[in-house]
Amino acid sequence: MPAVVLALLSSVSYGFSDYLGGLKSRNIPVLTVLLVSQAAALVAITATLALAVGDIPGNRYLAYGVLAGIAEVVGLSALYHGLSVGKMSIVAAVAATAPVVPVIASVISGDAPGALQWFGIVIAIGGVSLLALGSGGENEPHARKAPSVSIIFGLLTAAGLGCFLLAMDHSAEGSAQWALITARATSVGIFTLAFLAIRPEGELKLQQWGWLILIGLLVMVADSFYAVATVKGVLSVVAVLSSLYPVVTILLARFHLREHLTRHQIAGIAVVLAGAAALSVG
Repeated sequence: MPAVVLALLSSVSYGFSDYLGGLKSRNIPVLTVLLVSQAAALVAITATLALAVGDIPGNRYLAYGVLAGIAEVVGLSALYHGLSVGKMSIVAAVAATAPVVPVIASVISGDAPGALQWFGIVIAIGGVSLLALGSGGENEPHARKAPSVSIIFGLLTAAGLGCFLLAMDHSAEGSAQWALITARATSVGIFTLAFLAIRPEGELKLQQWGWLILIGLLVMVADSFYAVATVKGVLSVVAVLSSLYPVVTILLARFHLREHLTRHQIAGIAVVLAGAAALSVG
């Protein structure tokens, strides 16, 4: 299967997973959604060890995997909570700026980013600002909080998932498979401890179990499609196409939830996504 198709399928899977995660978090405690979906993803990725067993990497790489898992907890918690209480289109678009974090890290380490990445940062910031200006005083019937809350949770998501990308990049140098397993095991462990401490109310029905497991499996499928696409195709092209997943979430929110977007918000989302694509190319 061509790398372009695989990258697009990766975006579709990520987009559906995010949308379902946010949608189900409106009726089910966010912590429950996170624990069940991440546990399903962990079981799925661990099962792949039977197909391709690799040597366990060194402690350094596993440590980065643990850090990636901690960052993922922050990013996914902010994402699902933001999608559940805010305007999904805005949360998903702002969250797409996660690649800014690795770029900033490269600047700190002395590895200057290219002109395209700087351009991506500038227009991404401009897009978020445009969203903020275009959302003032708006009342969205499908959102429980003000639009500014959507932007805040989107930025928290970007920070968390950006750190996840950074740590995962280092961990994957030892083994991409073990990096994913270590990160997922860490996040599931943290979510389990939080669940036991908080004890969210409500019991899951059989149908709800199915939806939450599907969310986790979609994440696993998306990861797999992306990994294969990077091997088969040009990384810059694959990275851009895979970064389009917020578009899927935005379209689902528009046509399924009937979210309304003002012209300023549409323009802001378009600018943010263009900035995210430019960052991914670099």
